[in-house]
Amino acid sequence: MPIARFSFLLCLILAAPVQAEIYKYVDESGRVTFTDVYRKGAKRIELPGAPAPLPNRDKAPRRASYNPSPADFPRIDTGTQKRRDDIRRQVLQDEIADERRNADEARRQLALGERLQPGERATDATYLNRVKKLHATVQQHEQNVTSIQRELASLK
Repeated sequence: MPIARFSFLLCLILAAPVQAEIYKYVDESGRVTFTDVYRKGAKRIELPGAPAPLPNRDKAPRRASYNPSPADFPRIDTGTQKRRDDIRRQVLQDEIADERRNADEARRQLALGERLQPGERATDATYLNRVKKLHATVQQHEQNVTSIQRELASLK
């Protein structure tokens, strides 16, 4: 086991010029882990011959998914973005109008579906299933309206 740790540390020392920060973490059971990802309670390891740490590292480490846009990334001018937002707003308004009509139609179908058919009882499985499906359809359309309203509210 000491040979494995020595080999691991040797690999870390040889990989240091890549400019990765190395952290040592000891868990509750005393198991030691070396990693390049910061974990709460981990200690940064200073390796001999390693380059100096990058500036502004006193802040919390960034998430791995953070990727800033390149400097030459195309920018959208304000007028173009406003036109795109206006088109998006119109599409959402059309969608919410359609969804409201669908919700009204679903409520009308529910009212008709709640009526008992000749020879049918309110405790019959077919009646209960029919009404349950109609309720679910109404609820789905109402959720869609709410989602579209939320989307409209998030537009600038």
